[in-house]
Amino acid sequence: MKGRGRMEFHFRQDRGKIKRLLAIHLPVTDLQVTAAWYTEHLGLTLLNMNGAAAELAAIDRGETVYPTLILTKTSSGHRLIYEKNGRPRSMVMMHASNLEGLREKLAGAGVTVTLPHADQEEDGCGRFFEAVDPSGNRIQIQANDGEPPADHARVEAIFNLEIPVSDVRRSARFYADVLGFQLIREPDDQLAIVKTGPFYACRFGYKDVQEFGFFLFRHEERTTLHFEDDTGKVQQCLILQADDPAALYKHLASEGHVVAETTGSATGRRSFDIVDPDGNRIQVVSLGAPPSIESMAAEYDTIKR
Repeated sequence: MKGRGRMEFHFRQDRGKIKRLLAIHLPVTDLQVTAAWYTEHLGLTLLNMNGAAAELAAIDRGETVYPTLILTKTSSGHRLIYEKNGRPRSMVMMHASNLEGLREKLAGAGVTVTLPHADQEEDGCGRFFEAVDPSGNRIQIQANDGEPPADHARVEAIFNLEIPVSDVRRSARFYADVLGFQLIREPDDQLAIVKTGPFYACRFGYKDVQEFGFFLFRHEERTTLHFEDDTGKVQQCLILQADDPAALYKHLASEGHVVAETTGSATGRRSFDIVDPDGNRIQVVSLGAPPSIESMAAEYDTIKR
């Protein structure tokens, strides 16, 4: 909305823990068509693109709003969706203050969208609808109750992530105790909420709120948070950023959570994978940009040849 100032935020995480969710890998079938869909319909900005991947982000007054979205080409059928109460449900949640304006824009362009709160109980979590991208990923777009609409019709941030888990309390302990996320809602048998990232002085109608939230839902069927791209390489859907990855690596390895360590071929920067209680592979990188999509393109071109 008009009159918003620059983003004001600061970090409070303990050194050696996760600093923020840096990026989300989204599996797509047609890279160019899907990237165009996110820029044209949702208003995200294309940061980088090659034959294997495209990185997009919401931009606020010239600043990148994290996490970014990395679209990765894959012929696998893996998508970030799951079923809840007999219907498909999105895992990636984005924020748009002008919810009705954005939904009207999408519907007018022929995008598949649901009605606000379609088949949902009044949950007190604001208004939302779901849209389906050209590769079959469902995206939930949300606004808060009573939030003044912005003077544009676009997404302003990638906001939350729903993760189906087999044991809510066990997963909440992993994200809070092992990785250092803040526990926002005490876990019960069905739901826990954890958050990470900087605290914003004011954001989308909330004061002193953290950047990104993980909603951990109890679910019988596993939904894997990693997939294979067209080179056969495993792509982790979640890329976490640490300010002291060496200390975090030592701690996580001692607890048996580390499954692989790599060195970027282009930058030399080290990163490592961890595995959560449900067997999902998650990548941890140091401060700076996420792993170069140029290296992904080189691997992809090699496979094509």
